[in-house]
Amino acid sequence: MKKFLLLTLCLGAAMSAWAWKPLLVGHRGCNLGVENTVQAYQNGVDVYGYDGLECDVRVTSDGYYVISHDETTTRLGGNLTVASATLAQLQAEDYTQTRNGITYTGKICTVAEYLDICVAKNVFPVIELKWTTGINNNDMSNFPGLAQLVIDKGLADKAIFLTSMKQSLQYIRTNYPDFKCQWLCNANWESNVEWCQQWGLNPSIEAGCFDIHTVKRFHLLGLQCAMWTADSKANYEKYGNMGVYMITTNSFNSADATDIPDIDWDAVEDVLDPLELKCDTVFRHCRADGTMPEGFPSGIEGESTFKQAQQAAIKDGIFYTNDYSTKTVVSYDRNGRIDNPYQGTGSQGICFDDAGNLILRNDGLSNAPNKIRAYKNGSTEPVDINFFLNHDGRVHFITASGDIFSEEGGYVYHFPNTQAYVDMVYIANGEHVATYSSSELSFAGSTAGIVYPIGTDPWEFVYQVRNNGYNYYKDGDKGTYITGSTGTTAPARNSSCGGAYFVLAGHKLFIHSSGTNYNGGFTVKDMSAGCTSLLSVPVLGSGGYSANPSVGAWFKVEPIDDNHCYVYEYCLGNGYAQYQLYVGDPYVEPGIPGDANDDGAVNVQDVTTIINYILGNNPSPFNFDNANVNGDAEVTVLDVTAIINIILGIE
Repeated sequence: MKKFLLLTLCLGAAMSAWAWKPLLVGHRGCNLGVENTVQAYQNGVDVYGYDGLECDVRVTSDGYYVISHDETTTRLGGNLTVASATLAQLQAEDYTQTRNGITYTGKICTVAEYLDICVAKNVFPVIELKWTTGINNNDMSNFPGLAQLVIDKGLADKAIFLTSMKQSLQYIRTNYPDFKCQWLCNANWESNVEWCQQWGLNPSIEAGCFDIHTVKRFHLLGLQCAMWTADSKANYEKYGNMGVYMITTNSFNSADATDIPDIDWDAVEDVLDPLELKCDTVFRHCRADGTMPEGFPSGIEGESTFKQAQQAAIKDGIFYTNDYSTKTVVSYDRNGRIDNPYQGTGSQGICFDDAGNLILRNDGLSNAPNKIRAYKNGSTEPVDINFFLNHDGRVHFITASGDIFSEEGGYVYHFPNTQAYVDMVYIANGEHVATYSSSELSFAGSTAGIVYPIGTDPWEFVYQVRNNGYNYYKDGDKGTYITGSTGTTAPARNSSCGGAYFVLAGHKLFIHSSGTNYNGGFTVKDMSAGCTSLLSVPVLGSGGYSANPSVGAWFKVEPIDDNHCYVYEYCLGNGYAQYQLYVGDPYVEPGIPGDANDDGAVNVQDVTTIINYILGNNPSPFNFDNANVNGDAEVTVLDVTAIINIILGIE
């Protein structure tokens, strides 16, 4: 009765009636037998309890309908081509297949035998049409015989015809409008949504090629999404929670299928059109442009005293990095290296929390006990805080959110090596309060693992291990993959650490490293538009691992207003930079009267710059608006006098 109800609810025409569990369809039967054989089909129902069984149909030379995924039987131990062999020749062959260490034997199965199993087991058939004689985009002359066979077996109202061949589906829809159909697809679903709607076709989408927004998009058109293939409980729940009504599987047991909560589709954010994002360079001091400052931190022998200044923290346009080999906090502004009052540590990690408190790891290169050194914003007095993580493992890089010196507190995020958990260290009033842990993640951390907080909610973040990409975590949901496959050509993510989450013009955006490995460079993805890549910024250098043993590029996003932000980037051995990302027109910083050389300060150098301008020496940089202190639209000796008065504090 239960299966009948599921079939009635999910295969009926009423889109609004969703079952509490997705239907499970045995892929080529199941993995307990040679694929597409009687044994595999029987075990799919008897052992795994599947609601439906999937097959691959081909036509023999003498016009029989048989089941074979491949055009030939070679992979299973035969030596025939199905289209040129007779049924008798195919039935004379013995097939073998080793699956999970067990070797099975079997014979070819006819469609008639397969349909008889579906009738006897009270399951629905999913009949995948392969390109075969008389069943293809150019010729459907053999389909009527297959259709009649399904009708004769009493399965016309249950069978689903599945294929990637679009013209074949249009033929079925036109000539057999009551048959249920699915279009087999992968990432190409996106360019065929209107076609699916036109022909009333539910998509069956490959795993990893869609998300809940995809399902909602079809849902709003009155269509349901199926998917293939999911063999674990984790993936069953992952795709079930996206709202798919049917899951094709090789080995997942229906006894392990948990209830899937109903989805409030109104609460699922709509996928937006990608932002028209623009990027301007504010400055780049880097190896690639030949402008990297002398002595800039680098792992290359002889280039710098600071060879292990790995992670960077950025605040108010100043870059701070902790060289753990010399225990020195090194800092740079846009004009070069500057002094700072902070004492370094013998550990890699350094970050700011949201309140501007500086936090450094201070437990050396060991894993426990764990220690951080913190400086309250505006103070030069270090505060040492000791704690234990819930999961042992070496941690190199840290991030933070909130305000660790406030009563409300903040969190310092650790992703320990070999552990598939993030530990969030809760600190308030400068003291350790508790350590919380995420649920189990999709992959374990490493010394190149890091977390990118989203706001101040410790249960929402992006986590990364450099070779595993970036996953979005929220309230125990461990794993929406947001960056795609790896590569060293932008916009693909590379194998470097580094990222940042931010909101611009109402869109959730994410920066990830791209370009050649360990050299800086990044791509911006629009998470509100299906993780579309918006733009890429070139690498800062070519030093690779020799220059950058941190294997990371580190980013800070500083909002300006709703449509503008600054992005700061640091890459050991390759340089540092500042960019402006914006929608519409760029943001123009208000000028500083008297700052003729545009360095952010008014001093005697500006007097020299204006005199050179008056003498016709064309100084560079030169900001005319700032130099025109008296506002008379000319730069003259009167402006020199005005700047001197500014320097002397004379109004």
